[in-house]
Amino acid sequence: MIRGLYTSASGMLALQNRQDSLANNLANINTPGYKQDVGVMRAFPEQLLSRMRDSEGPDFPGVPTMPGQPAIIGRLNSGVYMSEAIPAFTQGDIEETRNPYDVALLDNLQPDQDGNERRLFYSVARIEDLTQPAQEEDIRYTRNGNWSVNAEGYLVTPDGYYVLDNQNQAIRLNNDPLTGGNVGQDLKINQAGELLYRDSVSKDYQVLANHQRLGLSVVTDPQKLVREGTNIFRYEGDAEVKAIDIAEAEDQAALAAGEYDTPTVAGRYGTQQGWRERSNVDPAQTMTSMMSVLRAYEANQRVITTIDGTLDKAANEIGRVNG
Repeated sequence: MIRGLYTSASGMLALQNRQDSLANNLANINTPGYKQDVGVMRAFPEQLLSRMRDSEGPDFPGVPTMPGQPAIIGRLNSGVYMSEAIPAFTQGDIEETRNPYDVALLDNLQPDQDGNERRLFYSVARIEDLTQPAQEEDIRYTRNGNWSVNAEGYLVTPDGYYVLDNQNQAIRLNNDPLTGGNVGQDLKINQAGELLYRDSVSKDYQVLANHQRLGLSVVTDPQKLVREGTNIFRYEGDAEVKAIDIAEAEDQAALAAGEYDTPTVAGRYGTQQGWRERSNVDPAQTMTSMMSVLRAYEANQRVITTIDGTLDKAANEIGRVNG
C-alpha cells in the first residue's frame, strides 16, 4: 500500500507540472508568435520483484527462471513524471494590424530529403557593437513579428532584441544618414522579405541602405530549440541553421539533381507586412485539457485518501486487543 502512495503522489506531481504548462499556454494566448508547450508524460522504469531466498513459486509469463534463482513475483510500475515541455511549431493564424512594423511569417516548408522537419524563423540578437554583425553564438530565433523602433532608430522585438538582416546586421530605419533621414512609415517589406523604402524625391521604392532583406533562418530540427523567456529560442543541435538564401540554393540544386519532385523551400514561405502571427494556442482545447488534468489529479487524491484510511484501520483497529 505504501507503494500505492508513492505512485499516486508521483502522478499528482506530474499532473501539477502539466497544469502549469497548460496555464502558461493559456496566459500567452494573445502573445504574437507564441508557440504552445506540449507536456510529455512518461512512466518511471518498471521494477522486477522477486522473493529472496525462495526458489519455489509460480513463473512469471515472459520471464525465464533458472534453478536456484529467487521466485519471480512480477513487475511493479512506480508512477509517471512529466519529462519535458516541447514547443509545437505549427503555424498560427495571422491577423491584420496595419502597423508597418508588424510582419507575419508564412511558413509552408516541406521536410528535407531525410524526412526532417524544417521551420522558418526571424534572426534576432543582443548586440553591443552595432557597427559589427552579430556573432553566431549570440543569435536567437523567434516567430514574433510584432516589432517597434527604439530611440536609436533600430528595429527591435518586444524583448529588446535587435532584428537582423541577411548579413546578421541590426536593421536601422530612423536617423540613418545613408537613407537621408527617417524611413518610418515609408518602410516596405515585400513577400520575399526584402527591405525597401520610398524615396522622398522620386517616390520610388529602393533597397534600404546596407540592408537587403530580413534575416530569415531555416531550422532543420526545431525540437533542438531551447526556449529563452516567452518567444525567443536558442538552437542547440548538430545540424546547421541555414539562411534562407542558402536553403533556396540547395533546394534548387536538389531539384536539378532529381532529389525532389517539387520545391521544398522556394515559393513555400513569405512575409506579410501589416499583419502578425497569432499564438497557436487553441483556447477550447486547452481548457478541456486543464479540466481533464484536474479530474485526474482529484482521482489520485482519492486513491491516497483511500490508502490512508486502510492504513489507519490496519494500525488502530486490526491490532486492537479487546479487554
